[in-house]
Amino acid sequence: MRWLWWFVVGTGLWMAACTPEEEIITDDPSVKLYFSQDTIQFDTLFSTLGSTSQILKVYNPSQNAVTISSIETGTGSNSPYTIYINGQPGRRFENTRLLGGDSLYVMVEVLIDPQNQNLPFLVKDSLVFQVNSNQQDVKLEAWGQDAHFHRSWIIMQDTTLRSERPFVILDSLWINPNVTVTVDSGAHFFFDNGAFALVNGTLQTLGTINAPVVFRNIRTDGAYDNAFGQWEGLIFTYLSQNNLFQYTNVHNAINGILINTPDADTIPNLTLANCVIKNMAGYGIAAIGADIDVYNTLIHDCILGAAYNVGRGYYRYQHCTFDNTNLNLKYRYQRDEDWVSVAFADTTTSLDYTASPHAFYGELTNSIVWGDMDEELATAQIFEEGVFRINTNLIKGSKDKIEGNIYNEDPLFVDPVIARYELDSLSPAIDRGINTFITKDLAGNVRDETPDLGVYEYSKP
Repeated sequence: MRWLWWFVVGTGLWMAACTPEEEIITDDPSVKLYFSQDTIQFDTLFSTLGSTSQILKVYNPSQNAVTISSIETGTGSNSPYTIYINGQPGRRFENTRLLGGDSLYVMVEVLIDPQNQNLPFLVKDSLVFQVNSNQQDVKLEAWGQDAHFHRSWIIMQDTTLRSERPFVILDSLWINPNVTVTVDSGAHFFFDNGAFALVNGTLQTLGTINAPVVFRNIRTDGAYDNAFGQWEGLIFTYLSQNNLFQYTNVHNAINGILINTPDADTIPNLTLANCVIKNMAGYGIAAIGADIDVYNTLIHDCILGAAYNVGRGYYRYQHCTFDNTNLNLKYRYQRDEDWVSVAFADTTTSLDYTASPHAFYGELTNSIVWGDMDEELATAQIFEEGVFRINTNLIKGSKDKIEGNIYNEDPLFVDPVIARYELDSLSPAIDRGINTFITKDLAGNVRDETPDLGVYEYSKP
């Protein structure tokens, strides 16, 4: 039987000799893991709403395999963080084998419990790895934010919404007829995918230069922070009146503002003062048979157009900047003149919206209309009683030039790629405006006797 013993030993030695080096497990305490990052950070997350996944790459630099004795969250089973390895969720994993020169992907998610706090709070933990008597860790950090969560929220009486905590709209916000909702400065509204606000009454947002009111999508991570079409937008029906937006920002919807409020007078149903509307899959403002007054307002990066004004109504824009130069042409290559940055049309549409009984009035004064198309302003007059006043503007386009405007001269924005729409010192828009009641610009700078075009008054650095 001695030959059998030697056969077994010999076979074992032969098999060991044939085992690839990267599969041979080492217990060398000098072997340490490498990580793709030393800290995993999450953007601010609303309590009770889960996060997206972050990925950590764990690399074994050794030529030999190692056994990771444990991978766990530092605070154990009570951790708000969950880890996923090979698709399996948990807070502790044992005896995970990692071949030499190979890597392991660990996914991390977090679900933050409410803390009954108004200000954001930091939620910390760690991922702890035990390998060959070594302990290594990766920090976990997330900012949590308690919020007011609403689903199918109907406001049925006059209400003031404070700014202590943000409002998260999970599907819809409705303001009933004859109800006034006043929003304090600094209030933030976050809308989930497909959510919207529908105003049958009155909405007045009282933002300030340092604490604007914000309406935007719920996700702020990565590319979603500036992604088009993440929620439906703000809708004002024919029952709505006396709406006011001061220092209010609307981001990342399908249509920022859709308003259809026909009536017999020309009193604005919506006034926008010192606002920013950006990143729309449709229109920044779509006004149909409405009465609106807009000034010191910046509207940019709206695929179908910045401001679309159609049907008998009252449409006045002063000291506004409209720009669509940042849009990739693939979004706009099929455009016709109805898809320009700014359109005024004294007509009704196939959508069969009710038109106001009074004559059309469209005014564009001291503004900049710019973009990546040859024509960025379109006007269409059907009824003789309609009035168009397009004075002292800088406009991209060559059709239907109107005396008193500047055409096709680059406004020389500081850097529109990062939404810096202040004017360069050589801008042709400087000192080309006429005096209006608008004495300050969007940034609070005083306008002089010969104001600059657009939302910003040039000031020397």
